[in-house]
Amino acid sequence: LVMRSFGHIQQLMVASPKYLARAGRPRDPDDLAQHVTLSTSEDDARQRWELHGPDGEVRRVDIQPRVSGFDFPLLQSMAKGGFGITLLPETVCADAVRRGELEVVLPQWRLPQGIAHAVFASRRGLLPAVRVLIDFLAEKLPPLMEAARLECSEKGCEDKGKLKRKAPRQA
Repeated sequence: LVMRSFGHIQQLMVASPKYLARAGRPRDPDDLAQHVTLSTSEDDARQRWELHGPDGEVRRVDIQPRVSGFDFPLLQSMAKGGFGITLLPETVCADAVRRGELEVVLPQWRLPQGIAHAVFASRRGLLPAVRVLIDFLAEKLPPLMEAARLECSEKGCEDKGKLKRKAPRQA
């Protein structure tokens, strides 16, 4: 198998301002045990979030999610609706954070990064359409991932991708 990497994707822990106003804002990873969580993992045996602190501390938080499933649009919609805290890729939720529909929870704590990549059988004998798709993804995905980038700290999140996004066209 051959893997073509397109870059790193950061996950963010997010919730709606409405949920956080009602349930309280966690100050420490241990506070998450008192909150409603929505999980992307369907593995009942492994419901744990691994958080990396500002001083290199790693905390593993066991959660009891109210909803589990690998459907980012559903989890984002539920988080926006005030149903709980979830983890979403930055590329999925950055615009909702910028608009104030979602807030990053515990912004000083980071989650492990993922890698956006394509895995295929072999470069030799690759169908032309598949080669074109992979080349298209290699051209388009890195700038899209960079445009979604947020820099989060204890003071909140700063829009790192804003300068790299094009302004919308006027109709």
